[in-house]
Amino acid sequence: MRLLILGATGGTGHALLSEGLDHGHDLTAFVRSPQKISLSHPRLKVLAGDPLDFRPLAAALRGHDAVLAAFGPRTLRRTTTRQEFGQALVTALKHTGVRRVIAVSSALLFPPAGVLPFLLKHTVFRNALRDSGEMERQIHANELDWTMVRPPRLTDGPKTGKIRLADGRLPGGRTKISRSDLASFMITEVEKNEYLRRVVGVCA
Repeated sequence: MRLLILGATGGTGHALLSEGLDHGHDLTAFVRSPQKISLSHPRLKVLAGDPLDFRPLAAALRGHDAVLAAFGPRTLRRTTTRQEFGQALVTALKHTGVRRVIAVSSALLFPPAGVLPFLLKHTVFRNALRDSGEMERQIHANELDWTMVRPPRLTDGPKTGKIRLADGRLPGGRTKISRSDLASFMITEVEKNEYLRRVVGVCA
């Protein structure tokens, strides 16, 4: 498959590049700073562009089978970056006719199970979650073949292959997952399409 990877300079995005190449896919990383992509491979193309601008995003997207997005600012301050990204992505998908998109969001958008998640949702992460929720709504509101992936805390640990999934909620137990395991699920999902138009909680 031909896959467009967004957010490829981040930890999850880099894991998506590695996992996608391991699975034999042809990848395009569309990033603001191409120099941050250290990985080199005959099946990897790196394009420079702003993922918040639908025009260059649509140009990069043409001819691909799906988009895998791990895009988002690393800030707890009030921002609309994820919402703007969702708008640009949906517009680019409509312009190109590409329908399949798998995007990373946050498990804190699920109804909180416990006092600590409730406090985190309404204090420390309230701005980021508001923005992520708007991004999700942009994607859900359109006739796309989407899968929204909501992981808990992400780590830089190794790929374990031990991934637990749940529809519409976070699986009980551990509250973390490695970026490598998250990328593994996303690549597998784009191949199998088992969670079309569903919000999936994923953890180790």
